[in-house]
Amino acid sequence: MAELSRRKFVTLSGAAAAGLAIAGTGAAGATTGNAAAPASTTTLTTTGTITDVQHVVILMQENRSFDHYFGMLKGVRGFADRSAIQIANGYSVFNQPNGLGRQYPWQFSQTKPAGGADPERLAQCNGDLSHGWSDQHRAWNSGKMDSWVAAKGNVRTLGFLTRQDIPFHYALAENWTICDAYHCSVLSATGPNRTYHWSGQIDPAGAAGGPAYDGGDEKGLRWQTYAEALETAGVSWKVYQNASDNYGDNALAYFSQFANAPAGSALAVKGMGSVPAVTGRTPDDIVAAIKADVLAGTLPQVSWIVPDQGSSEHPYATPADGAHFVHNVIDALNADPNVFNSSVLFVNYDENDGFFDHVPPPAAPAGTPGEFVNGTNIGLGFRVPMIAVSPWTRGGWVNSETHDHTSVLRFLETWTTALGTPAQCVNISDWRRRVCGDLTGMFDFTSPVYGLPALPDTSQTIGLSACGPLPNPAPVNNQLPVQESGTRPARAVPYQPNANLDHLEFGSAGVMKVWIGMDNGGAAAQKSAHFAAYANAYRSGGPWQYTVDPGGSTSDFFNCGTGFGGGPYDLTVVGPNRFLRRFKGDATKSGKNAAVTASYAVEPGTGKLAVYFKLANSGSTAVTFTIASNNYRTDGPWTYQVPAGGSVTDYFNAVAYNNGWYDFTVTVSGDSSWSQRFTGHLETGTASITG
Repeated sequence: MAELSRRKFVTLSGAAAAGLAIAGTGAAGATTGNAAAPASTTTLTTTGTITDVQHVVILMQENRSFDHYFGMLKGVRGFADRSAIQIANGYSVFNQPNGLGRQYPWQFSQTKPAGGADPERLAQCNGDLSHGWSDQHRAWNSGKMDSWVAAKGNVRTLGFLTRQDIPFHYALAENWTICDAYHCSVLSATGPNRTYHWSGQIDPAGAAGGPAYDGGDEKGLRWQTYAEALETAGVSWKVYQNASDNYGDNALAYFSQFANAPAGSALAVKGMGSVPAVTGRTPDDIVAAIKADVLAGTLPQVSWIVPDQGSSEHPYATPADGAHFVHNVIDALNADPNVFNSSVLFVNYDENDGFFDHVPPPAAPAGTPGEFVNGTNIGLGFRVPMIAVSPWTRGGWVNSETHDHTSVLRFLETWTTALGTPAQCVNISDWRRRVCGDLTGMFDFTSPVYGLPALPDTSQTIGLSACGPLPNPAPVNNQLPVQESGTRPARAVPYQPNANLDHLEFGSAGVMKVWIGMDNGGAAAQKSAHFAAYANAYRSGGPWQYTVDPGGSTSDFFNCGTGFGGGPYDLTVVGPNRFLRRFKGDATKSGKNAAVTASYAVEPGTGKLAVYFKLANSGSTAVTFTIASNNYRTDGPWTYQVPAGGSVTDYFNAVAYNNGWYDFTVTVSGDSSWSQRFTGHLETGTASITG
């Protein structure tokens, strides 16, 4: 109540509300920069909290992976990722097997044309790929991420687009906030992911019509959807669609209570009804209905928008046509600038189609309730784009907190609770609630930037019929793409992951084990952190999955003795926000006496967090440790002579000088097989800059 007592009421209209130039789309009925703004029917509230949001609009598009759309965007975790995993035989995850050869991701508009096809048209009309439960899991390969071409049956899986190909999408990211750790929910197709998006689960135990996990099996489902939770809580909601031209993408129709809803009932009218047929063209009718409700002051608190196939961005539906639809939705919301200035528009994608993404999705450890179908991990799925368009997400930010489609429901939970009308999703698993955020980390509610910035024109659409079956494009080069240079302002993430090689264990009959400890500590640790451990060489198996709660820790051992390499080891641990450790050595060589412990503590003098290294020598002779910076710093290396039985500690001021980023490799004299790499970001609970 203290926050509500400070509520201020502001009414903006006309140019004062818009603040910046409004770019027209050229579509009939779209707003333009010269149009006079109507009188506002909405009053803005400014408390500096999430209660200032009056409308949440959710537009889920189809079938694009994060790397496919944004791997080249500066400042995000894309093709320049320094923490990318290694796959079999020492190759980078970007260098994928392709039959007897290998292939890096390649740009669709730089292709070898077949049959005289225009390469730029191929960039728009690139066609879909296999993306069901079986082949998605095969591409994932339990987290090894090394079977994309084989799983999808086509090298097009590695195709990507650039700023020149999708300028409107890049403009959304440049003007608002993009997530680079937002995952689809299921390693599967559209239906299961949209089921998660609308209800929080796929019923893995089969208790209420599921499990609906493989696409095409979504019917007769009987558990509660989130729309019903909103209805019960008294929160207004609506689906904007043409029910006969929605590409099967309204997941409410998968549920018996909606499919069989009586005519005139809330579920039938709000969830299954169609917008008025004004133009006879589905995307224009949807936009017209949204605009009419905006101007009438009847836009509900929560809106889901379901486009037709041609506007959905599902290959062959083009990014250009999808951009035009999204642009028109934005303009419709801005028909009353106060509505736009009090709304959040989430633009996300249901799944990756068959398009490559290089970041391993967090996966639940074996036996986690609600996260397996017949013993197989449900997800998380591969990364997909997510952009939040709102006054509180302006500025070209990136958020690297782990999210999935249930995070949208979590945002609605948080928001409706703050409004005093809590609507809870009862289906989200405990593991997802621990690992995935609620999207509020994308926002700064204290510093809104009102108005609509100038956006690229999107009037030159292509149309679904113009794509048709086109010749299969083929790459003309084979090298790692060069991501755009530059950084991006970054929102804080709620973890502080750390991992160390704790000790080596020696047993009888050649048993040797490497013990690795993982923790998630410090003031920044507010959410559970997911870790995965990889064996890069000498042994099979893995990766192994771990979830560490805030302030918690765990440890595990990895055999490196008889039957597992006979002494050598090469292990990588990855975690959120580009966290990586790599431990290499040989338990039979002198490096077994060297130990490094990384920790985080406040640096003397500056009061800022630093990376501390304790270098210990349990051997009988002195050892020289060398610490070298791989990135972020240009000085060094630093050497330390550590006597037998002794230790030395030093720190590196990552926050004071490198925006919290660090990347060091430690080596030791006398054993060239031994090295340890430490990469990550120190979290302070405040905004930062991408590395």
